Amino acid sequence: MMHSLAYFSLAAVVAASVTPPGLSHRVEGIEVPAIKDIIPAVTVVQENRTYAVKLECAGCPFVSWERPHEAEWQHPPPDNSLMLMFKLDESQSALLLDDHRIFPLDPMPLHIGAMQVPNDMDKGALDEQMGRGFRPDAPGGMRFPLQYEHSVFRAEGPGSMWLQFNVTGLAFGEDTEPFQLGQNVIQVLLRAEDDEDDYKLSIGVVQVVQEKNMAQAPRMECGRLAMVKTTFDPNQWDEFGKFGTWSRTWNLVIGRLGDYWSDHLEDNMMLLPLLVLLSVSIVMASRFYQSRQQDDRDSDAETALLGHYAPPPYRDIPVIKIEEYD
Repeated sequence: MMHSLAYFSLAAVVAASVTPPGLSHRVEGIEVPAIKDIIPAVTVVQENRTYAVKLECAGCPFVSWERPHEAEWQHPPPDNSLMLMFKLDESQSALLLDDHRIFPLDPMPLHIGAMQVPNDMDKGALDEQMGRGFRPDAPGGMRFPLQYEHSVFRAEGPGSMWLQFNVTGLAFGEDTEPFQLGQNVIQVLLRAEDDEDDYKLSIGVVQVVQEKNMAQAPRMECGRLAMVKTTFDPNQWDEFGKFGTWSRTWNLVIGRLGDYWSDHLEDNMMLLPLLVLLSVSIVMASRFYQSRQQDDRDSDAETALLGHYAPPPYRDIPVIKIEEYD
């Protein structure tokens, strides 16, 4: 017992000699960094009207901006995503993406871009980007033109349909070559509600799913899928149209002739009225053709909105057999 008391007394003397006089012990508060409110793959901005989608872009080249108009590619690229904003227009009669109408689908070429963002983007950064309208000049942002597949088909229930938007790639990467994607698909469930003579759209659900798990279109009696599918690659188009098509060849010839006539206008004044008449005819024919194409697309979309009561396109016409009896 005496040995223990002597030991503790000695320890107290040593502690007193080591601690400087006037210095008190205190515990410093450790500042823990706040947990970022990372946004999910789908953010509801306005219920049934507006949704922000963060589409993971695995391995995509990433651009960092050192200062305005000066950027560089990061190696290796950090985990990043593409931000896409799906919203109904003011009349609720059309679905917009990147301020372009994707239901009913506008005529091609329909150039759609997406802002590149880091995977750990938080709610505050999303609100800031939305306030800027996801413009290309937003700080630290890069906007990529998209290669995509667009599909529309009816879903279960009257007035319901699926719109699937598959980003198959970026139109260019670091080496100006396209960067292939397509692992995940965005699908939007649209519902149409009758409002007197017109209908209004609402968004039922927005999902990001793997390609193997996306909703499947029903099949028609002829065996084909009952869907309207459109593909677009910006690299296959120029100011005259899509490469390899007759319409582009026609537009190219007319454009070159127009340039020639404008350069030699003084030598061809006598034929100017004929040129004006020909130009007006070509413009009217082109607009009529585009209008017919758009009417066909709108008709396809409206047919899909009718649900199971609408006869599918390309349906086989039944053969009526008439038998005569004596």
